[in-house]
Amino acid sequence: MIKSSIRKSILKRRLALSEANVTSISSTIQARLIESDYFIRAKSVAVYSPINNEVQTDKIIAACFEMNKKIFLPKLYSTDLNFLALKPDSQFQKNKFGIPEICNPEAEIAEHIDLMICPGIAFDSKKNRVGYGGGYYDRYLTSASYNHLGMLGFGMQKTESISVESFDIPMDFILTEHGFLN
Repeated sequence: MIKSSIRKSILKRRLALSEANVTSISSTIQARLIESDYFIRAKSVAVYSPINNEVQTDKIIAACFEMNKKIFLPKLYSTDLNFLALKPDSQFQKNKFGIPEICNPEAEIAEHIDLMICPGIAFDSKKNRVGYGGGYYDRYLTSASYNHLGMLGFGMQKTESISVESFDIPMDFILTEHGFLN
């Protein structure tokens, strides 16, 4: 199926989820990730700042702080993406898409990430994902150093199949309220 069609239909359905549903299901998904070997073994974790009813990441961030793991959040630089270390006193500013980003000029830039969690609008059984269409993550991942690549999503974001391009990078796993797709 064409990505633009998938993006439009699944995003519309995701935006229709109630705040209570998003919070409840997100808690289940985050708990499963935190209990997983992917998370337990990771010394550094990158997550996203959720928008548009994406799976929340607050419990993952809290667990990273509790377990003394390095936590990184994305930051846009024109057409490029990088990941900055989150600290308890980090300052935030919204980017051109309305996504909160760390704006501390002295923030550490990630050199290696053990567990990279990507946002996405849709996914298929082959662990391909559809993002928002800017290609920021695909460009970043081509040269980034990471061990495991995953996406958190709601079960309703699964689609039959996604037509992939040569630059698309499949996930190592997708995690929904129904469990892991490895």
